Amino acid sequence: MSVWIVLVAAVLAVAAALAVLLPRWNTRRLQQRFGPEYDRTVRAHGGRTREAEHELAGRLRQVRQLALTRLPQRRAEEVGNRLTALQELFVDDPARSLEEAVTLLEGTLDEIGVPAGDRISLLSVDHAALVPGYRTARQVLERSRSQRVGTEELRTALLAVRDLCLEVVRSGGDEKGRTAPTGNSTPAVRRSGPRPASR
Repeated sequence: MSVWIVLVAAVLAVAAALAVLLPRWNTRRLQQRFGPEYDRTVRAHGGRTREAEHELAGRLRQVRQLALTRLPQRRAEEVGNRLTALQELFVDDPARSLEEAVTLLEGTLDEIGVPAGDRISLLSVDHAALVPGYRTARQVLERSRSQRVGTEELRTALLAVRDLCLEVVRSGGDEKGRTAPTGNSTPAVRRSGPRPASR
């Protein structure tokens, strides 16, 4: 009888330990995957961690169900060349270059198979490090349509869109490219970025 008591106690102890450790492990895993997006989502849920983690886990499930495709090499090169041209356009028309860069990224996401809607949430699964810059870039673009925005702010926004576009093209539908978040792009265009226009 005493052996059974010891075994039951051991099982209960293991179960209790798992009940404590598993949620912590899940939290750590989501924090590593989503980076700043984790904290942003928690804030959006009023500090309710469980609800925020439920949302983030839902994003993971949704992305895993997507049938993403990789762009053909020639199309990927076209996107890189177009980004280079938009960086050159920036010198003469910063706002237009940002607008067209966002349009290029959206079109690329269409081609790869990322559904329209809350794309930023889906992008945060595999491109968490670049999503904050893209989110800010979208805000800058909206403001530039109704008011004057500083050249440096437009430049930073353009670079954020460029980096995300390159990262999306690089990872594409490759399952290996979607197993972990990535923050460093492998660019097909120069890294120096557009020169601020002299105005």
